[in-house]
Amino acid sequence: MDDVIYDRPRDYDLEHENDDEDVAFHVELARRLAPRRVLELGAGSGRVTLPLAELGARAGFTVTALDVSETMLAEAERKLAGADPGVRERVRIVQGDMRNWEAPEPFDLIVVPCSSICHLLTLEDQLAAWARAHANLVPGGRFVVDVVMPDLAVYADSLRQPPRALVEIDGDTSDAEGRRLLRYRTTLYFPHEQRASIRFLYDKFAPHDHADRWLSDFESHVYFPRELELLYRHTGFSVEATYGDYRFRAPRASTRELVMVGLKPA
Repeated sequence: MDDVIYDRPRDYDLEHENDDEDVAFHVELARRLAPRRVLELGAGSGRVTLPLAELGARAGFTVTALDVSETMLAEAERKLAGADPGVRERVRIVQGDMRNWEAPEPFDLIVVPCSSICHLLTLEDQLAAWARAHANLVPGGRFVVDVVMPDLAVYADSLRQPPRALVEIDGDTSDAEGRRLLRYRTTLYFPHEQRASIRFLYDKFAPHDHADRWLSDFESHVYFPRELELLYRHTGFSVEATYGDYRFRAPRASTRELVMVGLKPA
């Protein structure tokens, strides 16, 4: 796995400059559930962490941000240093692996935003992460997983003989500093493993600077809805809710995102 983008956290944030629907969803979910302690897995640069902590400062809960990447967590620390004291005191940043990290005290809510769970490629790793989340929750706690639905049209192209990996521009973002990031994407799908091999090509343009170009390759597990439900059931959860977008609406044929809420029995 060659996730170069995770070694460039500020470019990662530029890539997600306009992605605020999922952030708003997780903040609203936390508001509705009124937890005391929240754990975010795959927290990265703190894109979701800080808005959660801002709500926590008002609603009275704490947020623990867990990730394996030192570089991404360092950026989260940098952002947190510029936050209000009331927000800073609500956040704990921890380097660790969602498959085996043992919480010193259980949580009421565990969330995995931005399809981070797709980095777990084997059934053993997936079961370990779900089981660990179950162990790290209080009775009555929730485990929330957010994934992108399979793009079957793109996968069909990659299954041709010979395979075709079409190049598409799937991102064009800019920020207040005048930086602009174009993202191109190719996808190859391997159905026997439910795995997508994704290559991102980035072009970054900044005022008074040379253009910058790099590749970021990664392997992604492709989840289907009933597979997610089985992972929850097999590890002791019941499925409390399934949403087909970040507006809490039911899944439908055109669903692009899938959010599932697992409940640990009280």
